Amino acid sequence: MFLKIFSRSLVARSTASAVVLVSVLVAVPMVVLIQSDVRNTRAELAIRAEMATRIVLDDVTNALWDLDPEEALTALSPLRSIDSFAEAVILGTHGERFAIYRKPGSPAVADGAANPAATAAAVPLTRQDRTGGSRTIGTLLVRLDTGPTDAAIRHHVLVLGGIGAITLLLVVLGVIWATRGVTLPIAGMTRAMADLAAGDVTVTVPVRHRDDEIGRMAKALDTFRQNAIDLHIAKERAEQAVASKAKFMAAASHDLRQPAQSLLMLTAMLRATAPSPKVAESARKIEQVVMTLKQLLDELLEVSRLDAGGVTANIAVHEVADLFDALDSQYGPVARNKGLAFSVPQYRAPVLTDRVLLLRLLGNLIDNAIRYTPSGQVQVACLESGGSLIVEVRDTGIGIPEDRLDAIWEEFHQIGNPERNRDNGIGLGLSIVRRLAGVLDHPVKVRSTPGKGSVFSVTLPLAPVEPALEPMLRTEIPPAPAPAPAAIPAMVATPAPAAVAGLATLADAPAKSGEIAILVIDDDQFVLSAISMFLTTAGHRVVGASSVAQGLRAVEGGDILPDAMIADYHLSATENGLDFIDTVWHRLGLRIPAVLISGRLDGAVTARAAEMGVIVAAKPIMPDRLSALVEQMTAARPAGAGAAAVGALDIAAPHKTPTI
Repeated sequence: MFLKIFSRSLVARSTASAVVLVSVLVAVPMVVLIQSDVRNTRAELAIRAEMATRIVLDDVTNALWDLDPEEALTALSPLRSIDSFAEAVILGTHGERFAIYRKPGSPAVADGAANPAATAAAVPLTRQDRTGGSRTIGTLLVRLDTGPTDAAIRHHVLVLGGIGAITLLLVVLGVIWATRGVTLPIAGMTRAMADLAAGDVTVTVPVRHRDDEIGRMAKALDTFRQNAIDLHIAKERAEQAVASKAKFMAAASHDLRQPAQSLLMLTAMLRATAPSPKVAESARKIEQVVMTLKQLLDELLEVSRLDAGGVTANIAVHEVADLFDALDSQYGPVARNKGLAFSVPQYRAPVLTDRVLLLRLLGNLIDNAIRYTPSGQVQVACLESGGSLIVEVRDTGIGIPEDRLDAIWEEFHQIGNPERNRDNGIGLGLSIVRRLAGVLDHPVKVRSTPGKGSVFSVTLPLAPVEPALEPMLRTEIPPAPAPAPAAIPAMVATPAPAAVAGLATLADAPAKSGEIAILVIDDDQFVLSAISMFLTTAGHRVVGASSVAQGLRAVEGGDILPDAMIADYHLSATENGLDFIDTVWHRLGLRIPAVLISGRLDGAVTARAAEMGVIVAAKPIMPDRLSALVEQMTAARPAGAGAAAVGALDIAAPHKTPTI
């Protein structure tokens, strides 16, 4: 815990360092001084004891020679005047006691006992014998009491220790005060920087008005904070601008698609009923212009939605073989009409992806490959690598120079189209691919050789499967005969499950004869009129409605028993085409084939339409495709005579509709 505190607190580290340093600086000299004082005192006492023995040495020697204890005690009595004197002992030649003299009030000291509070001096007692030789007759032992001296030393130690402790405390307090004067502003700036890093630009930077280094650091941090505020404001404005652009593009796209839809239908009628080839050619050119406008609107809206974050991935398990079949149906005829060989792999494996977004991504890559491949082939291939499936779009086109491999992902960047020929697109396809890859988290790579072709690869995560099912799910599909060119592009929803009890299908309805009855509903009068006129010219009986109420009145009033319905999605602020289709189904008890068209379709609408089995088409829809859809929807209509009432069919149970 303490180590954690030290590692996180500069104040704690600085204070601890100061305490250790001051303690060493105070304690070491104090210990040295005390030890020196003790040694000097002991040495002084030893010298004093030895000098004391010299004072009484002769008298004590004579008394011991005369064997007179009383004389010996008298000889020792001058020692009482010596400070710290404790006792004196006269010992014989064999260490026996001859006389003991103790200062009154002094405690007795046993012979040979270790007494740390006493200092002794031993002096041999010698005398000349009759022959003139020196003879040792005993020993004089003088002991001095060091207790008072030790007490004085302890007092001095306590005083010095107290002074040292006070000094240490003052030093610690000073260090803390000085350190906090540095660390507190730094800690405040650290918190301010952390808040700024978290996006809080309302923090206040402390000590901005100091003139020292910390003040200059605080001023720099305050400048950084102001820059962050400016950047945050600029970011908010940019986000608002992007959101506004997305809303504007969505609204503008929807509003522009409406007249484009009307133009397509009217020009198709004009081309079909043209009184002269010149008028028919003019109508065809108008259609081409409108198609260019449609492509521009589609791609601009797609980029806008991706930039605004309006596209989210609905990741689920999908069979890759179904995705390849859809791509082959949609782009195979286009490639073959250009004289290119087109192939997709016969491979089966479950992948984790968003079906709709992945089809857009791969579709843009294939469309781009077809555009820039004058001759040869466009091939979709795949291979497994670890837990991923790598899908490649290969072509034998013009290729991409190495120095432009990064630039191709930018908006409106095209290779080999300096004149901006609209037949080669507008340069948003790969930009959309990059954005979709980011939404799906499917990395996209490219390698290319100029003049030989390019390979774009997309890495998909494989879905986990049971070991028993893996050989069956991840296998090559036996080659099948090449499909005939599709009559209509593969833009319809996936077939839903078979009909459930409660709603009859068109094939179950009583037989009808005569013209095909189509109910068209659109809140835009121009679009409604144009589609109705086009279908009427094609020989169908059409009833148009501009609102839900008007459409239901036409059905319930018997004005029309439709064989097919064409509904716009956005009918009013609270009504939409899918709800209208569902209501008609239940009112009639018959699941009538329907097409949902709109200039703005999101994932939720597309998913609901697929669940209901309703075909989805974006505005503006091509006249030829609309005719093909009508033919496809009514192909299951039973032939015969007599239009019996079908309203009596049971409608109690919920329904789910297969896609037509």
